[in-house]
Amino acid sequence: MKSNPVKSKKTKPESKETDSVSLDSSVAKEKKPTKAKKTVTKKTNLEAKLTDIPLKEKKAAATKPKEKSISPETKKILKEILNLLKEKKCEDIVIMNLEEVNTYLSLFVIATVASHTQGRAVARELEKNMKQYKLGSGNTEKKNIPAESGWSLIDLGEIIVHIMTAETRAYYDLDKLWGDAKRITL
Repeated sequence: MKSNPVKSKKTKPESKETDSVSLDSSVAKEKKPTKAKKTVTKKTNLEAKLTDIPLKEKKAAATKPKEKSISPETKKILKEILNLLKEKKCEDIVIMNLEEVNTYLSLFVIATVASHTQGRAVARELEKNMKQYKLGSGNTEKKNIPAESGWSLIDLGEIIVHIMTAETRAYYDLDKLWGDAKRITL
């Protein structure tokens, strides 16, 4: 009997081929880039509703808020206060419009007097002359304010009048504190 050497040779190369094929397929598997799986997320009801709301488009240029004007009645009262303060020899009178700087304040009038006595006299006269306009309660807490404080504050509703001695005005420096406010000239 003759052995068939061809068959034996064939079997060996076949096994080598199968080994090489299995190696090639494993290398081929390693070289293939894996694709990322796409994940689909479901929107919640709230997110779906929010995406349906149209958004307002922003304006290219920011608009400046309109400056609030002072009413003619208020101007008349301010002129009367200014005249009274000048008549009573007050110095360095300043009128400030605080509407753009602060939401709850409108107008400040700041005046300097020479003494505490002059300050009290000016405050009394101012309250007396402003009663006809029924603007505010005036300075109702006179009992709690010491006579030597150097500062009389009169609340006339929209207008607040500060009558101060020079030392008190320099110490509190309301002009600098409210420096952003627009000054009014009458």
